[in-house]
Amino acid sequence: MKKLAIVLLLVAASCRRSVAVGSPTPGQPGGSNPRDAIAKFMASAKAQDLQAMSLAWGSPQGPIRETRSREEIEQREVILMCHLKHDSYRVVNEAPAVKDERQLNVEVKYRDLTKVAPFFVGQGPSQRWYVFRFDLDPLREICARH
Repeated sequence: MKKLAIVLLLVAASCRRSVAVGSPTPGQPGGSNPRDAIAKFMASAKAQDLQAMSLAWGSPQGPIRETRSREEIEQREVILMCHLKHDSYRVVNEAPAVKDERQLNVEVKYRDLTKVAPFFVGQGPSQRWYVFRFDLDPLREICARH
């Protein structure tokens, strides 16, 4: 448990440093459609861009950065980024889900691992789409290899 805490702190410090040094300013929040929201979310995870991730991750109220504290968001994002580490990804399929959400099953490839996890995307303000949640369990092995 101590080792995991140390690793998370090191990853957090690394992420913060890379953001502070000159990551591009995040653009418009959310995506124009469900797949665009996934693309922005996965790209921000790969780049370890905390600001961009907080614009693609959200709820019906909008991006998470407008509804939660920065400290809480960053702590959660560091954990998510570990699970979302990838060399490539692709949306396997998309289907309706509860409450007007869309479920996109995303195949994540990292080194010799290929895992599929369900992501749930929904609309927020201004008809923008956000990643509301995803199932971490299928991606735990990716985080363990990181």
